Amino acid sequence: MTDKLWGGRFAEDITQEVLDYTLTVDVDERLVFADLWQDLAHMLMLGVRGIVTGEVAQAVLGSLLRLWERAERGELRLRPELEDVHFNLEQQVIEELGRERGGHLQTARSRNDQVSTDTRMYLRRIQLDAVAANLDLIGELLAFPETDLLAILPGYTHSQAAQPISVAFWKSAHASMLLRDVRRLRGAFERTDECPLGACALAGTSFPLDRELTARLLGFGGVLSHALDATSARDYLIESAAAFAIGGNNLSRMAEEIVMWSGHEYRLVEVADAYATGSSIMPQKKNPVVAELARGRAGRTAGTLVQLLTMAKGVTLGYSCDLQEDKPYLWHAIDAYLSTLRIVAGQTRGLRFDGARGEQLCWDNFSTATELANHLVTAHGLPFREAHHVSGALVAALLKRGATLRDTAAAAEILGELGHPVDEPVLARLFAPAAAVSGYTSPGGTSPRSVTAVRAELSSAAEAHAAWLGGARRRLRDAQDATFAAARDVAAGAGIAKALDRIAPSLNGEL
Repeated sequence: MTDKLWGGRFAEDITQEVLDYTLTVDVDERLVFADLWQDLAHMLMLGVRGIVTGEVAQAVLGSLLRLWERAERGELRLRPELEDVHFNLEQQVIEELGRERGGHLQTARSRNDQVSTDTRMYLRRIQLDAVAANLDLIGELLAFPETDLLAILPGYTHSQAAQPISVAFWKSAHASMLLRDVRRLRGAFERTDECPLGACALAGTSFPLDRELTARLLGFGGVLSHALDATSARDYLIESAAAFAIGGNNLSRMAEEIVMWSGHEYRLVEVADAYATGSSIMPQKKNPVVAELARGRAGRTAGTLVQLLTMAKGVTLGYSCDLQEDKPYLWHAIDAYLSTLRIVAGQTRGLRFDGARGEQLCWDNFSTATELANHLVTAHGLPFREAHHVSGALVAALLKRGATLRDTAAAAEILGELGHPVDEPVLARLFAPAAAVSGYTSPGGTSPRSVTAVRAELSSAAEAHAAWLGGARRRLRDAQDATFAAARDVAAGAGIAKALDRIAPSLNGEL
């Protein structure tokens, strides 16, 4: 007979090859804190419901607390032959206490609801860390100096210069986009923050569980009540992966602009030396490698989303081992996304934009031609479509002469020939990129007034998200502290009901 914890019906053990293929201890290292916290909450619930004796609860809680202390000191090691984090911790309790007491830990619980609970607990932390990292980057983008309000850049459509914008407008646009990433992460957190513990293998149990109690002890916002759904669900992981992939994509788009604009042909921005490297052969090179890697690592987050969708699509309700393939890829995406958010925040702080170069490119690319069309509508009464045609004809004529909109005398001459004369001083004002930027005063536009208003709006939203983040982190911290406090009281000999009553205020109400 095998000595595995599940081995009662088996005549022989799995081979080393099968063990190596199925084990997850390397991936499960990140779940040790969650599994131990969950074990404590589960044993407190078993004790207060009378499913295990007070003596068993006291002994098991004491053993789990000692395992936690070892983990805190970095001394807890997961043994590959025990397959996963759940069996590792249970076996170590059994080895210390014997099966007569330690063997009660897995009462009324399956690895199916256990792993889902652990993963949700870990993922909540990551989602909150990602919200925090996004808010830090948003803060960097919105902390632009007043000079950025009139520092000129060419805005682009179809990768062609379009209309002039300001550096502040560009920065606030990316902040606006990242705030949607925060909202996506908050939505994913809401659907992750449901406790599956107590669903057992898939159908619940005949033991008189208190699922509300364990959910509260673990800091969850509520219980995922349907047992079959609770053990089968992986959509919360896929939704999180989607949020990471979209966020990675947004960071990649910013990185693409920085890489492109830092080239000699544009010379619009320069990254700080600390965020660039040189060439092994070309001494003149300064390569924006952080931005390049941020762009490249978006592929990791996108790939994880596809992997998880593919993994889950053919799995029927109830647990299958296909689902253990979720974590290796998700961990990879998490590391890529969080590290990119954090390093991009540092890179953003050191970006140096060249507004004079931006203004020159706007002149060279006829970026203010739309202002002539608008003027012909407002001052000459032309329909916009006709004004658009006249402005386009002017651009074509100037290009034939090798001129730009700086050549206001030539522009006035051509417009006269087209039958729509405009005085040269008026043209000088219309065509100036800085004047155009200042004139885009519609809500959400690139004028200093509009950008200042949008910055206030975005900053207010970021502050609200930061307040929510603080509250969510506080709830998880308070629940963990309360669970450990109750476990320590019981391990020291206190009654379970009394220990739980003592921590009730920390769990936002009556248990």
